[in-house]
Amino acid sequence: MKFTTGLALLSALATSTAQILVPPGPVKGPNTLVFKQIGGIPNNECLTFTNSGEIVQAACAWTHADRQVTPGKILGTDVLIVQRGFAAPFRGDLVGKTACVAFNETTFRAEDCSRNDLLFVRFDVGNGRIQANGAPVCLSGYDSKAFVKIDIGLQRCSQFTVTAVAPTRP
Repeated sequence: MKFTTGLALLSALATSTAQILVPPGPVKGPNTLVFKQIGGIPNNECLTFTNSGEIVQAACAWTHADRQVTPGKILGTDVLIVQRGFAAPFRGDLVGKTACVAFNETTFRAEDCSRNDLLFVRFDVGNGRIQANGAPVCLSGYDSKAFVKIDIGLQRCSQFTVTAVAPTRP
């Protein structure tokens, strides 16, 4: 009898511990947005998520899921939830998952929102910046191939305007 009770207690403890370690899914805000960089690449000023989750600048298209982001929260932390879906050949780790924009110590890109080892990224409406939560890192422009660049130190941050759009199914 004691053995059965002990197993039930261990099972309950393991279940509650797993729930503590895995953050809940993000809560989406009311607006889905398309981001347009002020002074971005002419005719390609809008942020777009590639098949591999990288962020590039492309033509603005309000109805394309790969250009749409929804601000939201995970445990009170602001996040940007990526609208597009991902396929196994490119990002198998994101298939069937909710993706958020995150800083992976190198760049900003789409990552699994349930990961707890990344700094998620937010949009600061007050200054028009896309920046990491808890770190002095912002999106600062683009390179010669239209991939976004980051700035550590918040000295050369790009500014963005947003357009609210109807979310497109991924």
